[in-house]
Amino acid sequence: MKPVSVDILLALAVLAELVCVVGVMAGATVYDRLHYAGAASSVAPFLVLAAVVVEEGARSPSWNAGFVAVTLFVLNAALTHATARVARARRRGDVEL
Repeated sequence: MKPVSVDILLALAVLAELVCVVGVMAGATVYDRLHYAGAASSVAPFLVLAAVVVEEGARSPSWNAGFVAVTLFVLNAALTHATARVARARRRGDVEL
């Protein structure tokens, strides 16, 4: 039987993603939108990881979810930084696309 904590963690992950989507849609500047886009892969994957660990214990699915959460966290930080650099360069007129 699935613990209630798994449902709560997954509901929090969905809520976090919804907040990020609304933030991306309502962001005034590209930097505001990047802030919310970066949060989308920082909070929710770790909530899903916690739900998988509660459900599965220390078995293979937990390790896989951990790898995915950490990979999303690290790679999204690099992608957000690169996107912000390009946006800044385009605003200053250094780069044309």
